[in-house]
Amino acid sequence: MRIYIFLLTVCFTFQMRAQQVPDWENPRVVGINKEEYHSTLTLPSGKSSCEEIVSLNGRWKFYWSPDPQSRPSDFYKNNFDVSGWDNISVPGTWQLQGYGKPIYTNWTYPFKKDQPKVTGEPPKHFFSYENRNPVGSYVTTFDVSEDMKDKQLYLHFEGVKSAMYVWINGKKVGYSQNSMAPAEFDITGYVNEGQNRLAVEVYRWSDGSYLEDQDMWRFSGIYRPVELWVRPKIHIKDYSLTTDLADDFSSAGFKAKVWLRNLLDSKSGKLSLEVLLKGKNRNEERFVKRLITPVKNLPATSAGCYTLSSVVENPKLWSAEKPNLYDVEIRLYDGKKVVEEFQSHIGIWKCEIDGNVFKFNGQPVKLKGVNRHEHHPRTGRLVDRETMEKDLRLMKQANINMIRTAHYPNSPLFYELCDRYGFYVMDEANQESHDYGLGNKILGDNPEWTLAHVDRALALVQRDKNHPCVVFWSLGNEGGAGRNMQAMADTIQAIDASRIIFSDTDLSVSAFNDPSYYTPGKFKEYAREKRDKPIFMREYAHAMGNSVGNLQEYWDVIEANDHVSGAAIWDWVDQGIAKKINPGYKKGVENSGSLLLKEGEFWAYGGDFGDFPNNGDFCFNGLIGADRVPHPHYYQVQKVYQNIGFSLEGPNKVRLTNKYEFTALDEFDYEYEWLQNGELVKSGEVPLVAGDHLDIPAFTGSGELFLNVFAKLKQSTCWAEKGFIVSKEQFLVNMAKPESIASEGGSVEVNASPVAIEIMAGLNCFIVDVKSGALTSWKNDGTEILYAPLEPYFWKPANSNQMNNGYNNRLGIWKNAAGERVVEGVDYSVKNGLAVVEVSMSLPVVGAAYQLRYTVNGSGKIQVEAFYKPEKEKIPLMPKFGMRMRLPSFMDYVKWYGRGEFENYPDRKTAALVGCYATDLNSFVTDYAFPQDNANRCDVRWFSLNDKEGRTIKVTGLQPLCFRVWPYGEEDLEKNRHAYELPVRDYVNVNIDLNIHGVGGADSWGARTLDEYTIDGNQAYY
Repeated sequence: MRIYIFLLTVCFTFQMRAQQVPDWENPRVVGINKEEYHSTLTLPSGKSSCEEIVSLNGRWKFYWSPDPQSRPSDFYKNNFDVSGWDNISVPGTWQLQGYGKPIYTNWTYPFKKDQPKVTGEPPKHFFSYENRNPVGSYVTTFDVSEDMKDKQLYLHFEGVKSAMYVWINGKKVGYSQNSMAPAEFDITGYVNEGQNRLAVEVYRWSDGSYLEDQDMWRFSGIYRPVELWVRPKIHIKDYSLTTDLADDFSSAGFKAKVWLRNLLDSKSGKLSLEVLLKGKNRNEERFVKRLITPVKNLPATSAGCYTLSSVVENPKLWSAEKPNLYDVEIRLYDGKKVVEEFQSHIGIWKCEIDGNVFKFNGQPVKLKGVNRHEHHPRTGRLVDRETMEKDLRLMKQANINMIRTAHYPNSPLFYELCDRYGFYVMDEANQESHDYGLGNKILGDNPEWTLAHVDRALALVQRDKNHPCVVFWSLGNEGGAGRNMQAMADTIQAIDASRIIFSDTDLSVSAFNDPSYYTPGKFKEYAREKRDKPIFMREYAHAMGNSVGNLQEYWDVIEANDHVSGAAIWDWVDQGIAKKINPGYKKGVENSGSLLLKEGEFWAYGGDFGDFPNNGDFCFNGLIGADRVPHPHYYQVQKVYQNIGFSLEGPNKVRLTNKYEFTALDEFDYEYEWLQNGELVKSGEVPLVAGDHLDIPAFTGSGELFLNVFAKLKQSTCWAEKGFIVSKEQFLVNMAKPESIASEGGSVEVNASPVAIEIMAGLNCFIVDVKSGALTSWKNDGTEILYAPLEPYFWKPANSNQMNNGYNNRLGIWKNAAGERVVEGVDYSVKNGLAVVEVSMSLPVVGAAYQLRYTVNGSGKIQVEAFYKPEKEKIPLMPKFGMRMRLPSFMDYVKWYGRGEFENYPDRKTAALVGCYATDLNSFVTDYAFPQDNANRCDVRWFSLNDKEGRTIKVTGLQPLCFRVWPYGEEDLEKNRHAYELPVRDYVNVNIDLNIHGVGGADSWGARTLDEYTIDGNQAYY
């Protein structure tokens, strides 16, 4: 008796204490009165036509409170007056509708780190110091008609962040967290006929937030759709659709497991279950397989599972290249009456790890991946279908075949679209605890957190298990290690053993090794030594700002090793928010579906809302902008990821290499172009010969010759029109040798003084300053051409990668190296119709000799040559070797013969083909949302700047050049923090360079540009 009383007392005490702990600070509570997770039942695209679904989206009443204590605690009661409250759009995040502040942080928790609590006292500069877990109170109404009285009603939330309580008509229904997963409640017993009141109390943070520490904007609210499901008393609770592909791919078993639930007070009558499987086999023969099973005597208030199976002979297989789908229809009948029906689809495929090689449908597959956050510049985590499809089309066009849903389950519609467009998806659980350290045991091996981890695995798999695009289940990102990761893996394996499990922080449960963010050299070494599992870099090529250099070097390693399966770029889209510049605008962000910036708006990043903590512009690391306009590095990804290789064998024969796994080369059209001195002179279609090469019609013109070859779509697809270029290559067939300046025109005359040397050539007058050695004036017919001198200049402003890798300190000595040059001698002569001025200098800041030679002929042409010779050791890398001048602002039309048309750099240029291009200055520059170096063009034979009157300055290289042209100065790029802050100066800034420092492309927190794309300050240059 004593023992019994003691145990009872302990239990009672524990329960009393537990009641004092809020559900939202208790990791053992992940939901109250929630339905079990299940598949999406019907295809998301068909929800609007599903008779069972009533959308509750729209304008709801809303009240924002800075902390739980100040919330209207009785708001859920029927007699609580909310008529004076604001209206808010549901779905939507409340921060982007004028309440509280969005916070962008990479991994720092935006509240005091003290798991599982989220209301401790943080640093005073944190937003959460004054706003200790804000609460959003939502109220709306919905109608229940008379014909719903004999139905079962479910309230379905696709996503609410971070935790919520739900009331119907003043009665508490339940509680949920795990904010990227659906939450469903049976509200049948809570509703009345007529109007019903729904109240939802949403907490910005909860203990679940410790597992939601993803690198993204931290938004809150009911951000995904809300639905009322009106269902029969006996209904389809869930179903799974699986296939078992034969080893020789000649047939596939099909199995539908359907769970029925009877919520009547009596057992079921004579019901039947039907599954239709429709499609075409490999011979294009259409078939319909009708599978039926009786449902007899399903007991009252119980559930049962029914399995229907068949075999598909000669099936069409699903892959990212050929996303062949079979339609599935599931119906529950009462006699001949349809009680309930849903539409779905399947793809027939098989994935496996064969030794240390990842295979899909029996073939080693290279995963050309990208990470994608759900982000819209006005609605945050809510992304509309049009934007989703724009993303997917751009991805397919960039030859991306794999998406990682970084770092949480995405909107259900996204998976249906991936099924149809064709992507291998790594579906990721909503689990990251980065602030506690990668592979941490604090959460990863803590039994108090086991339920929370497993819940996230369950939500992931149960909802998305029927999508053929899902090939990998990821346990999360940058989280813990230990028993909880094992529990997640075991849970997933028990539900679905057909897919592959991935973990980046606990390799003991992962099918892959993951050397993410290794440099290409380190990656190559890792691939050589680590061969126990396939290798997949879940993140690499951090695409922050002007980035994604040396991508080809990564793929040289991947393509050379069968056990290296691929990698996924970080990441897809800049997480910019379209914010009003005017600080007096209350809401700050226009809540609409528009992707484009409007007048008076700019791309905001961390800190722009006064949000602390924040990681500034670290959210700008996409291949495309928030407006879905591709950055220049997008096109380099397109080139490196292309699936057809080209090699020139002889003057006219091009050999093709097929890098597709399931697509033949004859499924494309091929075209060629001959360029002579950059201009198109001959082009046409060319047939594929012997399955692997092209015989190009010859062209024997003079000058510099390039051959361009293209592979194009034969037919239009859902992601591109017929004729879209999927692969391309350019070959230099004959290189022209530039000619030095020659005597021509009239005579030249030199006038020297102690301060300047003047050269007269017809209508042109040039002045070289004796003290600086710069060309300080160039007049044509009395009109000054130069706004600022043509002079040596070695500095290149940093890009985002370089701002964070010590570039400014390591290379900073070059910033003033030219400005502090010392002229040691000036000589001039006139000989053979040419005037020559030679200026000898020293660069004492770095310890080098430097010489300039100006040569002018009678036509007014000027040739400038620069010589650099180091005189000391250990001179830092040179940002660029070249010169700078500034021209009047009206010289704002740019033409060039070189790589283009988009921006390119030495380590990111193969996508930009050499040719002749022209554009205005505004289009020439790249407006990165965070100002930085931009707009370079490589391998330029010549470029010119023109005004509207036709006046032209043309620069021709004695060898291929790099050049940049901006309507602002280097100092403007370095001191401003938003693109809209960049001034439009009354000059055009022109940099002319032999070479320039590459952009880099491994990471944005220390990795440097590869040596081969830098300029060694200890070598001589001419």
